[in-house]
Amino acid sequence: MAARVRRTRSLIALLALGAVAAVLTAMPAAGGGISPEPPLATSSNVHFLTHIPGTAAGMNFKDHYAYVSGWGGITVLDIAKADSPQLVGTLPLPHFENEDVDLCGNTLLVVNDREAKDLGSILYVISIANRTAPVVEAILPLGLTGSGRGSGHIANFVKSDCSQAWLDGGNLVEVVDLTVPTAPKSLGKFESAASLSANFKVSHDTELDSTGTVWNVGGGGAAGYKLTANPLAPKLLGTTGAAGVNPSPYNDFILHNSQRRGKTLLITEEDYIDTDEVPPGGCRGQGKFETWDLSRLSTGKITPLGTWETELNGMFTGGAVDSKAPVTVNCSSHWFDAKDGVAAVGWYEQGVRFLDYRAPTDIKQVGYYIPANGSTWAAYWSPTDPKGEIVYTADAYRGVDVLRIDAGGLSGKKVKAPVRQEWFGSPTADSASFQKHPVFGFVCPILKPELNTP
Repeated sequence: MAARVRRTRSLIALLALGAVAAVLTAMPAAGGGISPEPPLATSSNVHFLTHIPGTAAGMNFKDHYAYVSGWGGITVLDIAKADSPQLVGTLPLPHFENEDVDLCGNTLLVVNDREAKDLGSILYVISIANRTAPVVEAILPLGLTGSGRGSGHIANFVKSDCSQAWLDGGNLVEVVDLTVPTAPKSLGKFESAASLSANFKVSHDTELDSTGTVWNVGGGGAAGYKLTANPLAPKLLGTTGAAGVNPSPYNDFILHNSQRRGKTLLITEEDYIDTDEVPPGGCRGQGKFETWDLSRLSTGKITPLGTWETELNGMFTGGAVDSKAPVTVNCSSHWFDAKDGVAAVGWYEQGVRFLDYRAPTDIKQVGYYIPANGSTWAAYWSPTDPKGEIVYTADAYRGVDVLRIDAGGLSGKKVKAPVRQEWFGSPTADSASFQKHPVFGFVCPILKPELNTP
């Protein structure tokens, strides 16, 4: 194992040289800048403030700093002025994705996805004791069994003392002991109720709530746990049952991530590719924002309350759960952050959607921002904005956009984002309009009457 770790570190040192150049080239020397182009659509209560170019997949916060994960590593932003983040540090890493970045105390976790089966995943344990100069404290190769689907997609702390983490992305959850951050060790794996699906056996994300409940989501739905003395045998408190298991109206791929707010569990369902299609990937089911009832958690039951989907999600099916939208490629709901009754949801190429969930059975959109040439993976409320109006996006194509929504969305009226005709292309010389098709939506031209003859 020691020899393997040394080889891994040597590889990191070599790859990091290229990553340094990539990160520094992608990001400005300081602060942000204007957006390179106007948005495709924005509601009147959402205002673009500034833009930091680059690539971003996830974000987390410590003091007045934001730690942004992307394909080039970690970028550190000073957000003391919430509406004007300043670039103050970088840590290049040769890793793939890490769309969620978690931190606890002075330790930040980044995990590299597996290359195949249970091979290639690496956990980086990073010290942020110096807030603007993160450094790698330890590297832990994961899995290495060569069989099954290995963990490594996401790493999350599950203890408030920062001593333990769960790693998702595989058919089993891997538990890592971080009691000594410089010497992490895998404690083994266990099967989560949230991964139990005949269609897609995988866990995806873990969140620790303020009650000490650990929420795990994936192909099998959502499951709440309490930790026990045995790290590989947490106590199952309740699940979303058959309603949350892929396939179901609430889970056509995976339940993606969650946040608990009182007696309501907020969840996004991701479905960026529908494998039932031939060819696959036409976005029949683009994912939803969902609310689930926790009032009967003591009996082990978590039941659905409401769902919300974008204008594109429902326009071809009369508001049904699944849809057939040809406009975008990555068109699913993804990472979100919730505050004071309003969730800011990253929706890939459909931008940021601000959803009022205070009436969980009647979710309403109170704002939206759809950037041009963007893929919004996540949205986060700024912890340093005293008014609670500033939101940061993590965009895989653009970097970070800084937005402000009036009154944090709490005074917003129900709005619909436009679905512009030009997004579907222009009628050709021999067609006058587009005709709705039962499978492909509005992509089939209607011939002009004089041409629609034998």
